[in-house]
Amino acid sequence: MPTVLVADDSNHMRELVRITLSSQGWRVVETGDPGAVSELVKTAKPDLVLLDVTFEGFKPDGFDVCRTLKGDPLTRDVPVIMLSAHDKAADQAEGRAVGASDYLLKPFGPIELINAIKKVLDLN
Repeated sequence: MPTVLVADDSNHMRELVRITLSSQGWRVVETGDPGAVSELVKTAKPDLVLLDVTFEGFKPDGFDVCRTLKGDPLTRDVPVIMLSAHDKAADQAEGRAVGASDYLLKPFGPIELINAIKKVLDLN
């Protein structure tokens, strides 16, 4: 079963994702700190990263984190799905530009989340 790293500053969002993915038998690793993502990808070896765009009170933002992951030979092959409450075409374009595989708008439902992950991991 896949391991998914969820990086979001919202405890509630991380909990919803954990419950949804755990119900599928998937392993979930969580962080609310964008600065911890790169190291967690190296140590936890997730199959995919769910990465919030905006971390309130933190730098770097999700785009910077994705750019860092995609620039590192040890982490560049791990797919990233960006998560955002902002439905801005520019944000979605930036997500693609920094290497994200997909972009999910919050709020999303459990089925939408599972389907997006399965699509990116080619599990269908």
